[in-house]
Amino acid sequence: MHASFCIIVETLLSQLAQSPYQPPVEPCHEKWDGKVTEGVESSTCRGKEEHPFIHDTPASHSLRWSTVQTVIEFKSRGSEYRHLPSITERSEASHFSSASSYLSDDHWVSNEDGNSSSCSAECSTCDRNAQAPCGNALAVASELNEFGKRSRTSTGLDSDERERASKRRKIPKNGLRAGSYALECFAATSRYYVVCLVIQKYQITGFYFDRTIVLQVAEFNLRDQVGHLALFLLGTKSCNHASAGFDPHLKPWPPRSLRTDLTDAKVTKTEGPVESLLGSFFEFQKIPRVKTPKIIQDTSKDSGISRITNAEKGIDSTSHRFRVNSVIHKPKDLAGRCTMVFDVQEVLTNNELSSGHYALKLSWPLKARVNETEIINHLHTVLPSLVDHLPALRFSDSYTPQDLDLPWTKLGLNLTADNHQDRLLRVLVTKFYKELWKAGSVEAFKQAWLDCLECHYQAWEKGRVLHRDLSENNLMLHLDNDRNVKGVLNDWDMASFKDALHKVDGQLASHHRTGTPPFMAIDLLNSTPPPHLYRHELESFFYILLWGTLHYDVVDGVRYRTLKVMEKWDGDYEDIGNAKVAFFSNYSNAREIFECVRPEFQGLFKEWIIPLYTLISNARRSQPSPFDDEAWNAYDHDTFNGQLTFQTFMKAIGEKPRWAKFDDLE
Repeated sequence: MHASFCIIVETLLSQLAQSPYQPPVEPCHEKWDGKVTEGVESSTCRGKEEHPFIHDTPASHSLRWSTVQTVIEFKSRGSEYRHLPSITERSEASHFSSASSYLSDDHWVSNEDGNSSSCSAECSTCDRNAQAPCGNALAVASELNEFGKRSRTSTGLDSDERERASKRRKIPKNGLRAGSYALECFAATSRYYVVCLVIQKYQITGFYFDRTIVLQVAEFNLRDQVGHLALFLLGTKSCNHASAGFDPHLKPWPPRSLRTDLTDAKVTKTEGPVESLLGSFFEFQKIPRVKTPKIIQDTSKDSGISRITNAEKGIDSTSHRFRVNSVIHKPKDLAGRCTMVFDVQEVLTNNELSSGHYALKLSWPLKARVNETEIINHLHTVLPSLVDHLPALRFSDSYTPQDLDLPWTKLGLNLTADNHQDRLLRVLVTKFYKELWKAGSVEAFKQAWLDCLECHYQAWEKGRVLHRDLSENNLMLHLDNDRNVKGVLNDWDMASFKDALHKVDGQLASHHRTGTPPFMAIDLLNSTPPPHLYRHELESFFYILLWGTLHYDVVDGVRYRTLKVMEKWDGDYEDIGNAKVAFFSNYSNAREIFECVRPEFQGLFKEWIIPLYTLISNARRSQPSPFDDEAWNAYDHDTFNGQLTFQTFMKAIGEKPRWAKFDDLE
């Protein structure tokens, strides 16, 4: 099949090149035959596994997922779908989950069996001007299950949820493996979309994947409609890498304005996809169809991290350029928020790099959510004395699917609330901070955690903002000029203003739960979670503190793998909820965990962990029975009748608030 298909491709391209109605095209210059068994590096696999993408010429060159522009999968009857990656995101738990019921718990692509193989061409994906009739394009699961590694199936839904799930579109089985290949392409670089062809005998199906939507194009038969394949091949050969779905902001070389040695020939040679993210460059600048990027000047008093103003740099305020030093985080998910984070340095006009490092974040949050930049700027305004504990912004911008010219925006698709919710690409660049486990000492760890706790309360009380996604990765730290530890409460992309909390929860509750599961409050792990409350955040702070005492070596800066005793805290929502209920209701269950606290944290364990555990346990037990209507209605559920508040939390650990004053804590 592979040899025959290659002959067809070469013949069609040759004929197209000779046609007076079409521009000349060259035969596909690189192909990969799935029957060869040479290993290929994977972006999402555990370790080195073999894949069905092998370069045939030259033999010394190996496939890079970062440059694969089109995936062509050959499928035969009996192909299996084991060990496919989860195309889900856990941070925004979506109930558009019907598609994921076909997927295993494994995030990784496994070795392929002999029944299915693939061929990919390092040409481009589609002719953007060749639009399929809207009746032939099927929108499927643009909001896929975002629960995480172990997605809930319909067996975990109540009758109403099962009915809603049954009405949602599902990714056809013949597109699941193509989705796993698209996932590899996304994980290897910054990319907006991937197009795949699935060939089973003479039937050919096209699939389109991006972070917001999955499309299946109507099948065609190669024997009867060979012209359809010819049009596809023409499109793949004639469009540039940006039209193939690659991020046009990502460059393999510094901006030309900063390089005098870049000739036209060199620029042409490097116009293709970026092979390696390391050492590549992001360039964001004002263009007519995108609003002017927002430049946020840093007002922090901390001089421990170097600052260079725009005037000193001579940088155009509408253009920012960053060199990628490393990849901090890459998503293992196909659709959803899919956050990527890079350690970068800014490129100065003298072609030097800034002394300070930044974190560049690309994500696809829901359009209905408040812009993270708006939240952070608001908090800087209302909490000027706490800017050292808030992210210092350098650059931000937002792009709609229309701004990015995503192909599906031109197809006139019938998108509804059941199969689609609008997302935006947001770009955010902030100062680079360290994780909690790199604090350097237990005292520094405690100080950073306490800073974040108090800053969080001020954001809630004075800024009227609730963070809503507290986790070990969002509590960070840096050192000021005097080498003092400063905790920084980071990642406000899930935050909401207090006045809009119930509105946001009402709009998104049917599709999403907000939070990182191991650190989410018990109430929020329910299948029908209540509105997000401040006390839920206090519960998350406790879980982060406990997690750190079990898994962090703060002196050597190591975060160890999840302990066996905590594995149920990192499972699906039901398992996590049950484990946490047992933890608070039965001390023997808690003791099993407490016995694993690291030796250096024993003092913190006695002074903070045990008092907070007792506080939360007693608060939870104080809730009256829901069958006692009078007591239930009179009870203050927002604070467990005043037992779980910032004041009681601080009193339990014996700390006096520095930025908020309460008589009972003085």
